[in-house]
Formats: sequence, C-alpha cells, structure tokens
Amino acid sequence: MKMKLHVKNIMKKGVFGFGLLLLMLSACKKDKTEIIREPLKVTDYYPNSGNQGTLVTVEGTGFSSNPSDVSATFSGTPADVLSATATEIVLRAPQKGSTGEIVMKVNGETLNIGRYTYQELSVQRISPANGAAGAHIRISGAGFSSLKGPAEVLINGKASIVVSASDTLLVVEVPAKVGTGPVKVKVDGKEATGQIFKYQAIAGISPLTGGKGTQVRVTGEGFEELAEGNYVDFNGIPALVKEASATSLLVIAPAEVGTGPLSVTINKQKVAGPIFTVVPPPVIETVSPLSGPGGSVMTIVGTTFSTVPEENKVSINGKLIPVTTATAGKLTLTLPGNTGNGRVVLSVNDQVVQGPEFKDQSLGINKLSPENGLAGTKVTITGTGFNAIAAQNMVTFNGVSATIISATETEIVVKAPVGLSTGPLKVINNGAEAIAPTLFSRAGVVTIAGGLGNKDLDISAYRSGSLAIDRHGNVFVLEVEKSRIKKISPQGVVTLFAGSPTGERGNKNGKGTEALFNFGANPGMDIDANDNLYISDGNLSVRKVSPQGEVSNFAIGLGNINKLAFDSRGILYVLGSFNGAWRINPEGLRTSINTNGMSDNSRPVIIDNMIYKLNNEGYFIDAFNLTTNNNLYRVIGANYGYADGIGQAAAFASINGMIADGNGDLIIADAGNVAIRKANLQTKEVSTIVKFKSGQAIDGSFSEASAGNIGDVIVDKEGNIYFIDNSNNAVRKIFLK
Repeated sequence: MKMKLHVKNIMKKGVFGFGLLLLMLSACKKDKTEIIREPLKVTDYYPNSGNQGTLVTVEGTGFSSNPSDVSATFSGTPADVLSATATEIVLRAPQKGSTGEIVMKVNGETLNIGRYTYQELSVQRISPANGAAGAHIRISGAGFSSLKGPAEVLINGKASIVVSASDTLLVVEVPAKVGTGPVKVKVDGKEATGQIFKYQAIAGISPLTGGKGTQVRVTGEGFEELAEGNYVDFNGIPALVKEASATSLLVIAPAEVGTGPLSVTINKQKVAGPIFTVVPPPVIETVSPLSGPGGSVMTIVGTTFSTVPEENKVSINGKLIPVTTATAGKLTLTLPGNTGNGRVVLSVNDQVVQGPEFKDQSLGINKLSPENGLAGTKVTITGTGFNAIAAQNMVTFNGVSATIISATETEIVVKAPVGLSTGPLKVINNGAEAIAPTLFSRAGVVTIAGGLGNKDLDISAYRSGSLAIDRHGNVFVLEVEKSRIKKISPQGVVTLFAGSPTGERGNKNGKGTEALFNFGANPGMDIDANDNLYISDGNLSVRKVSPQGEVSNFAIGLGNINKLAFDSRGILYVLGSFNGAWRINPEGLRTSINTNGMSDNSRPVIIDNMIYKLNNEGYFIDAFNLTTNNNLYRVIGANYGYADGIGQAAAFASINGMIADGNGDLIIADAGNVAIRKANLQTKEVSTIVKFKSGQAIDGSFSEASAGNIGDVIVDKEGNIYFIDNSNNAVRKIFLK
C-alpha cells in the first residue's frame, strides 16, 4: 500500500514538473516575441491659427489611444488633450496662450507639431477634403469677412475661385491640375492654413477597349492606397479593385460592363475618366502556318484584335510569344521554335479565344493559291519542309489524294482531284503532316447551260431576264426576246417548258408550247412552294404556269408591271415599272401599295414586313416598311462605284438582280462590277463573294473564272448561286460549299 502511494506521488511530481517546464518555455517564447510599433510621426495639423479654445487636430501615426499618455503646449502654455487615437489627437488652444510652436509628447517622446498663430482668422475644417477639378469645397472657420477686400483662397498654392463667402464659411471651386496640398485663406494680410486637400484626377486608362474580365490600369492622382477605399465603376456598373496606390489602380471589368466612362469615387467624390469601349471577344479565322520551325512568321487573321501589339497576347502550348505587328484583323509574330506541340491561344485585353493546334516541326503550310476551286484546279501550296522530290510528298484534299505536278522545298503545285469536297488540305512528308491554315473550298463557277454559239438558249445580251428553281433542282429561265420559258434539268438538259417554239408573241393559255406570252423589256418570274411559276406578262397580267406546264391567268388588269416575288407566307408582290405595287394573296385578292422609286431590272425581296427593292438609279437598294407604309431610301449602297462596307458606305454599279439566301443575307448581282455581292440585312454590311474577270464565260475557281454582263440571280436550298450571264448567252452556277 505504501509503495503504491509513493509511486503516485512521484507521478504527481513528474506531471507538475512537466507542466511547469511547459509554462516556462511558453513564457520564454512570449518574452522573445517582438511588438512592432508604428513610428511616431506627424503628417498634418489644422488649423494653424485661431483664438483661445480653438480645436486643433493633429494627424499622424504611432499615437496612443489613451489621452493620459499625451500632453501638449502652445508656445509653452499647457493645452487640453480632448481625444486621442492611434492616428489623430485633438487639442484645445489654451487661454492666455501666445503665438508660437505647438509641442506634443506621446509616452514621453517629444514631437514638434508646427506654429500656431493667435488671431481671428482661422481655417478649421474643409469638406470634402478630396475631389476633382470643378468640385466645390466648403471651408469652415472664422474671420473670413473684411471691409478692405474679399478673402483669397489657395489650394496647394494655386488661387481658387470663391463661389460664396461669409465670416465663417467660404465655398470655393477646385482648379484644374491643382494637385494635393494645404488650403490657405488670406484676409487683410493675415494667413491661415487648414488641412490638406487631396486632389483627384484620372490621367488615363489602359486598355481603352475590352469586355468582361479585362484588367484595366487607371493612372492619375489622389487615389486611396487601400483598394477598398476606391470605388470604381464602368458606366455605372461597379468593378473590383485589385491593386491600389496613390497614383494607380488595377481594376477588373465586371460581367455586365457596358460602353461608357470609367469613374473613380473616393469619400463620395467622383471623378470621371475616359470612355471604356466594350468590344466582342476576338475571333480567330485562320492561323498560318499551323506547323513549322523556329523563325517562321505566323499570321493570325480574324476580328476584334487590338491595334496595340502589346494588348494581344499569343501563346503556343502555354508559351507566350511577342506580337510583332497588329491591326484590327491581322497579327504577325515570329515563332521562337521549341514551343512543342499545343494549342494557339489569343488573349486580347484579357478576352480569350482558343485557336487551332500547332505542331512544332519543320513541315508547315503558309498559303494556298487559290483557296477554292473545282476538280482540275491548279493549286499552289507554299510553306517549309517539303520534299523537292515530288513523289515523296503526299497531298490530300479532304482525304482525297491529289496529283502532284511539281515540288520544291518551299512550294508544291497540285491538281485538285476528282471527287473534291470542301475540307482540310494536308501535306505529308517523311511521316510528318502539315494542315493548311484554311479549308480548301469546293467553290467555283460552272456553266450549266448555253454559251456563245450554243442554240439551247437564246438569252438577250441587254436584258436582266429572270430565273427560278424548283424543289427538284430544275432551273427555269425566261428568254425575253422569244417570250418563252426554258427548263434546265440538274443534269444540264435544256427543254422548252412553255411558250412558242418559234418565238411567236400573244396572250394564250394552254399547256406548254400551246401557250403564248408577250413579255415586256424585263419581265419578272418567281416560284411558289408548290412549284408553280408566276410571270409578269406584257399584257398587264400575271400568268401562272403549273409544274406540268399548264398556263393560266392569275391576275389581270394590273397596269404596267415588271418584277415580282413571293414572301415566306406565299403572298405575291408585283412591282410597277415606276410607282406603286400590288400585294396578291394565293386566292387572287389584291391590294395596292404606294411604294415608289423602284427599278424594273431586279426583283424585290420581301422579308417580314420589309420590301427591299432596287432604286430607279439602279445602284442602291432602298426599302419599304409594310407596317408603317414608309419608304426608306438608300438602306444599302449610296454611290456609284465599287466598295464593300456598311450601309451607305458600300458602292454598286448597275444591279441586275437580288435574292434572299435564307440566312439573313441578300445576294446581289452587281452587273456593273461583274460581281456577286452579299449584304447582311441585320448589320447592312456588304461583302464580295466573287468579282469576275470581265470577258467570255470561263469556268473555274473564283480567281480564274470570268463572266460577261450579269443578269438575274437565284439561290438553291443548298446555298449555291445561279446567275444569267447575258452577254455569254449562258446560265451559270456558283458552288460555295
């Protein structure tokens, strides 16, 4: 029993000793902990003058929050300490004090504050203590009135306009570029200085464009050094302040960012900066080459790039590569080599887009010429790392092997293969594979019927004519001078569909060749959803031709009519030669429309409640709003000539046809420029699909093909375009896919 008690005592002593040791170690650690104190420092005091009892504020760091730790004298006379914090102490100017130095002690350490003058004139407080040029600040104090002259106010030494004044209050306007400094008031030769006014200004922002997530550097002065002290907004939408200093802020554009001024607000005082313009994220259209060695120049083509090279960040496989040149649509950079294989990534002002994969290898394709064509088209491939022995290279068009005509280390000439379809073009050499920067498009022009000297068609060289295509791919064309309709099968077989075999004119219903027509100079034709043709005849009527060739009258007594077209609801719109139009429903019920100023060279295009029609001048398109009965002039194009652009910035010459393609675009036959053009009806942007060489009908790629005077134009359900080549007596087809 005694032995057990003894062991217990030893254990108790051991536990006690261990606990004591822990306490001692803990105490030692605490003793070694250094307390970091802010340095004792005065940054400002105000006012520097006044009567006895005036409250003087001293600002700084390292003060005590206990007033009993602080004492002060005014020229040797003790002063009351009214309040104290770590950054601000408030003193009261003592009675019977005299002008002289304020001296303050904090925990026994002496600080020389500055001079205090006993006088009536005193600047006690300014509000607000910060602001931008043009802001009004209120100066509170005493002794501002004088019979000799008005009070003068200086901010940071620069004279300021006094807006209003009383003995105890001055309101002044902050001058431009005044800077940060004390506010001083002069009255009757006396001076009084108050607290420091912090001047706010935005010198600039970079970048000036971007979108959600763009990091914007704001430079200027008077910013708060703590990020949370600065409120930044983009056109009223608050933004995150990431970094802050007195002269610079780094902010992130918010998700809802909109175009407008960037503003900074500090202590409820707002200063507006430059306009930040929201732009869409960049779009990469092509990257060339998609493979290659170090030293090669890469070209990135697309939209919404920055014209400032440094604002475009390009990386390959995560490695950043400097941009050499930059425009809104093209960037160039020199490949450093050894990037490894990886994706091309572009960031424009922090808006990121993923590009294609790049291969770090000697084999690469820079360019194809042409980039489109049909089977048999000669294509020149330029790049690096090709084999000078032609047979050692393999070239495929969307997987179909092509015949190589010639080869060097930097150029291969091939013939586009039979069975060609739109897709990637590849070169393979010694196991390495390179992909062309753009798809090779099965695109080009072929003649489907007619031609100079061909008797299948008899198309006038001086008429715009008219085309239609049915659901089965049969194309119908009007032979204007012969007053008849020809049919072209998908295989190119031409037959007489309706009208006289001899070209006899008249007004006779019947089937096929039994019927007679009397076409005007530029008759119109369109087809409905059931493959019925509707033709404007010179006898002031609209004639209907069934899919079986049965001709009948649809509407008569309309007056002098020409081009016509259906809308998506099956309503037929017939335009008069000069003014007016008719709207005819499937049952033949007609109403007149007071549209005016249209040409008889081109059919109208009806989309929703808008009629797009060629103006009488023949080189721009205006519109008529069916809902408001309002004629809108010069919606697309304005001047005679040739120019792509938006709206009236585009220029045309002698338009002879137009049609909607079902994708929101207008396809336009620009005969004067021997071109097929496209206009986006939402943006009104005009671009060129193909501009032909002028002359005889030559088929081939867009760069090889030529054409004569272009007449009417239509689009099939696959997006292929058909047009009349009047001067070459032909109907031709443009492949776009």
